[in-house]
Amino acid sequence: MLTVALVLTGCSNDPGATTDPTSAAQVASPAASTSGARSSETSESDVVRARSGGFGVVPPEAWSEATDRAGTVEGLDLVLLSSRKVAGFSTNLVVLTSAGDDASVDAEIAKGREQMAAAGRVISEAPDKQVAGSTARGFQSAFEQNGVKVVARSYGLTHGGKVYLLTLSSAGAEAAHAMAELDEILTSWTWS
Repeated sequence: MLTVALVLTGCSNDPGATTDPTSAAQVASPAASTSGARSSETSESDVVRARSGGFGVVPPEAWSEATDRAGTVEGLDLVLLSSRKVAGFSTNLVVLTSAGDDASVDAEIAKGREQMAAAGRVISEAPDKQVAGSTARGFQSAFEQNGVKVVARSYGLTHGGKVYLLTLSSAGAEAAHAMAELDEILTSWTWS
């Protein structure tokens, strides 16, 4: 079964360490890179494909694919990681995939909300997002991890008999910028 709120800590120096139950993997940020303006044109070589091959996205400037660095997590399909740290935390997007339908998405979102609330996290609504013609719905959770205020936005959607669970995690101070980058990623999303 998938856990909606897979959070990469982004602020650890130990890429293999695992912390609390909602943190399935920790990834240290790669060295910061200078970010230039991204061309409005993208090529097939800019597209990062999920492990499943079911979709591809174009990461924002200064983001990279980091799926292999996240360790072994059932259903882990894609991890994107920003090289930019805010409050010692690198914004990241984790996508989990499993077989399922709309009822499965609803159950996973409800389960994720319950788990996060039980862990003492502040839960609030998150606006729906469009993902290549499908509506992703979800919630937001706020908490402190390793002294950093973190905001995680978790979304679920279905496509082609599969459930896709997306979690964007960022430092609280970076939340608005992280959402703009998520919108950029989702705009580039294509189904394979």
